[in-house]
Amino acid sequence: MLETKWLYLILNAFTISFPLIRSFESKVAYYKGFPSLFKSMAIVSGFFLVWDIWFTEMGVWGFTPEYLSGIGLFGLPLGEYLFFITVPFACLFIYECMRYFFPDGLLKPAGAKYVSTLLLLLCAALGVYSVVKGLWYTGSTFVLLGLFTAYAQYVVKADWLPRFYESYLPCLVPFFIKNGVLTGSFLATQVVWYNNAENLGIRLGTIPFEDIFYGMLLVMGTVHFYEKFEATR
Repeated sequence: MLETKWLYLILNAFTISFPLIRSFESKVAYYKGFPSLFKSMAIVSGFFLVWDIWFTEMGVWGFTPEYLSGIGLFGLPLGEYLFFITVPFACLFIYECMRYFFPDGLLKPAGAKYVSTLLLLLCAALGVYSVVKGLWYTGSTFVLLGLFTAYAQYVVKADWLPRFYESYLPCLVPFFIKNGVLTGSFLATQVVWYNNAENLGIRLGTIPFEDIFYGMLLVMGTVHFYEKFEATR
């Protein structure tokens, strides 16, 4: 089943299926936030797609045709466009479920600030190292994540950061499943390949280390605008 040209599309369908089905239940009522969610995804996923197109053209990463439907635009396959819809959709569903089941939160603001500080130290160290070494994927990911984390924690003092951090951990479970398959787990080759000259070369199974923080930036940015739009709804 995995060795098919529809694989990327199947993985996207798998990612969104459960959250979409459960979106209309009265308890979490995720559907009520759809207008804010879709506007947030248009902004953040739009930025990531431009970044994606640029890096694909540079050869920082690319796609194996055997696992693609053949439908694409600007060098990106259809599955890649859907990735930036299904992943934020599913992660924000988890975010809202955490809000419902743990209304008082699991992580306090002081704890979130501690996490932000550690994250900023990691971003600063790897950002500087990667810029010096010319590692485009690593450098851009950690520099942008560091800047956005500093903005959220110290400039706007976002009250959603504790919930974001506690929500991102369960998001990593489907992340490792989907990205594991995309990067070659259980496959003859990779759906998405990476040029190791542009990253640290560290893999968690088959997944590049940077992917965890690339995904964190994608979800954090979406949460930021989602909460901003929800506050004015």
